[in-house]
Amino acid sequence: MKIEKLAQGLTVYDVGRQKMGNTNMTTVCVWRVFIHSVDLEKRIVKASWNNNQVREYHESTWSKWRLKEPNLIKTSFGHRLAKRGET
Repeated sequence: MKIEKLAQGLTVYDVGRQKMGNTNMTTVCVWRVFIHSVDLEKRIVKASWNNNQVREYHESTWSKWRLKEPNLIKTSFGHRLAKRGET
C-alpha cells in the first residue's frame, strides 16, 4: 500500500497468521486498523490497531496493510484467504 492512499479516518486491514489455542496449527486472522493521522514527510502513520491505543507505524508495517477487507474461507482447521475465483 502506498502512503498517498492512507488518510485520516480511514479503516484498513492487517492480515496475519496466528496459532489456534495451545496447538501448533495456525489460522489466518484479519485485524482492523483505524488511521488517526498521516505524516507524508516522515512517512509515519499514527493508527490504532484492533481498537488499542494509538501508535506510530513505519513503512515496513503500513506497507502491508490492505485497503479492502479480505475474504476468509473456513476450513476444517481454521481459516485461509480466498483465492481469486472464490468469494
